[in-house]
Amino acid sequence: MNRGLERKLLTAGSLWNAFTAIITIFGYSTWFKTTGAQGLQGASVENAMAGATLLDNVSKVIVTFGLFIFVGAIINFLIARSIKDNAIQPKIVVWIACWGILQLLVMDVVGFVLFLLAFIVYSAKNKAIKLSRQAY
Repeated sequence: MNRGLERKLLTAGSLWNAFTAIITIFGYSTWFKTTGAQGLQGASVENAMAGATLLDNVSKVIVTFGLFIFVGAIINFLIARSIKDNAIQPKIVVWIACWGILQLLVMDVVGFVLFLLAFIVYSAKNKAIKLSRQAY
């Protein structure tokens, strides 16, 4: 059974994750730093120091999250390329399910839908492969 649709869905999901990771790392973290610095301009010295430390720590969390999603995008792309036709690979199903749940937890609706569709199609084709093997 051809796994072309699963490959396309996982590739689309990985491209989407890479896009959102780049936007998070370069766009959102830069915006957060500049907006936070503008908010600290009229603060007292103690509040400015505490605010600057907090701003730096939150910026590091934003960049770390973006890097995590980017690494996940690379892993998903590699998995999409390693899917074998007419084979059941149970670790791939587990990975797609876990990554889809993560997408839901971080409220990435587009990513969640892509990985949910990939999970459903992959699981359905696994069932068809099992049934066709039992028939022989």
